[in-house]
Amino acid sequence: MHFSTWILANGDDLQVALFFSLLLILAVAERLAPRRPGRLDRAIRWPTNFFLTLVNLLAMSALPVSFITAALWAEAHGWGALNQVRLPIAIVVVLTLAVRGFISFSTHYLMHMVPVLWRVHRVHHLDTELDVSTTVRFHPLEFFIQLVPGVLIVVVFGLSPWVLMFYELLDVAVTLWTHSNVRLPQAVDRIVRYVVVTPDLHRVHHSAWKPETNSNFGAVFPFWDLVFGTFRAVPRDGHERMRLGLDEVRGRDAHRPLWLLGSVAADQLREKGVATATRCTPSTTRH
Repeated sequence: MHFSTWILANGDDLQVALFFSLLLILAVAERLAPRRPGRLDRAIRWPTNFFLTLVNLLAMSALPVSFITAALWAEAHGWGALNQVRLPIAIVVVLTLAVRGFISFSTHYLMHMVPVLWRVHRVHHLDTELDVSTTVRFHPLEFFIQLVPGVLIVVVFGLSPWVLMFYELLDVAVTLWTHSNVRLPQAVDRIVRYVVVTPDLHRVHHSAWKPETNSNFGAVFPFWDLVFGTFRAVPRDGHERMRLGLDEVRGRDAHRPLWLLGSVAADQLREKGVATATRCTPSTTRH
């Protein structure tokens, strides 16, 4: 059996095994060699974070299509640029990884820049500390929002299904690692962060200071951040002192799961109410 066939046949099971094993390993490693000291409010944060993790695992299993199934469909029907030409396998691998990384980078960027999308994504950023429990602390709508543009790009480019599965395995491992509060020697980090996203690099993205929040959008590779100038290697206040989360909601209020799930709709209704009140308020200007 070729590696490409084997990884497609076993990729889903590998993702589950990799996620839960690394989750446990990194949770222990955080206790033994933490990057940021202290208790990190685990008693308040962890119940919410793992509740949202469970909700999101269920949401992902309910998605009607995935990047892998879209790529398999495109391959079977001869759709997409890479399915129209015969290229060396090394080039197919590099192009598929680069385009898949761009999907992650661009959708993440839009989540920060488009107000209605930010309301969904900010659930992830409202965590007031950063450790392995933050990894899948998302609003479940986020996965559905990212699916549509991602599937279209996968089909247009005809990305390789088995390379996409390999990327998904990398994504599981790297995102768990980058959200963990583990210490990496600075000499190593200074080199590795230009090849793969490191915990220190991603921690900058979770800063409460907006210029840092709006940086380092890559999930696995920092390539597109380097290309578009959104790469920020070092936080302004240092990793030990930097303020994480968002200043708009702090403390226990940032860790109420039902409020987090309903906050998107609540914000929309609040804005509509303000807009309606503004329209209905008589003008005091005399003409």
